[in-house]
Amino acid sequence: MAQTTIALLGAAGKMGNRCRDKLLKEDYTLLLCEKGEGVKILEEKGLKATPAEEATPIADVVILAVPDVALSSIAKSMTPMLKSGSTLMVLDASVAYAGGIAMRDDVTYVVAHPCHVSPYRVQKTPEAQKDLFGGVAVQDILIGLIQGKEENLEKAEEVCCAMWGPVDKCYRVTLEQMTMLEPMLAEVLGAAAVSIIKEAVDTAVNEYGVPREAAESFLVGHTAIELAIVFGLTDAAFSDAAKVAIDLGKKWFFKPEWKELLFKREKILEAIDYQLHPEKLYSERSKK
Repeated sequence: MAQTTIALLGAAGKMGNRCRDKLLKEDYTLLLCEKGEGVKILEEKGLKATPAEEATPIADVVILAVPDVALSSIAKSMTPMLKSGSTLMVLDASVAYAGGIAMRDDVTYVVAHPCHVSPYRVQKTPEAQKDLFGGVAVQDILIGLIQGKEENLEKAEEVCCAMWGPVDKCYRVTLEQMTMLEPMLAEVLGAAAVSIIKEAVDTAVNEYGVPREAAESFLVGHTAIELAIVFGLTDAAFSDAAKVAIDLGKKWFFKPEWKELLFKREKILEAIDYQLHPEKLYSERSKK
């Protein structure tokens, strides 16, 4: 059988770097697409860059490992060049969900994203145990079919398992479900909550004199136990006093309607719009 030809756009970037190094070890014909400074970065690593205009028309799979803010314009420019029957893969759901990816009927469109590594998963080596992003440690991944053929999705899953491996489980989700997980659940809620915890630690240290090492050790340790309890990863349980404190925290610091807002389509689209145009958010904040 002929080797699968993959065009990796953004091969010298942050995400492209992780995808590239894994795929180079696999049995694919891998075309690394970059321009400008990215070409120099690849050359310094002894790698050859192929112009996207040359790689795209012959690729079976095109991976857009590019920043979200550039994804729509790059996808638009690549659309006429795509080989009929090929697969275009995006590594983030937001732009596609907002309708920012130009699509052709004869091309399969796939979205995929790594889950990253659970700190509670026991890895085989000390090096893997320290890896939180994945690539050394075993992780799970997400994949979704936006449009196209199931057999192309299966091939795309094989590519994803290779470039983000070692992979344990690959979960199939819809495009909308992936936006619910990111940006909404993982970033708008999860990352915001973690940032607030860090701000609270800084306040305890800077304004009330709590020793920083003590505060950070205490909060990280307690948060790890709390996550394990709420996700059922331990037999431990919250004390009666802790249960009261949880109810107080929800009452004092969280809007009662937060669950109704988090996964509303208009809120998802609003979050995506702000992420693609952050100047809107900061302009509004400066006016207050």
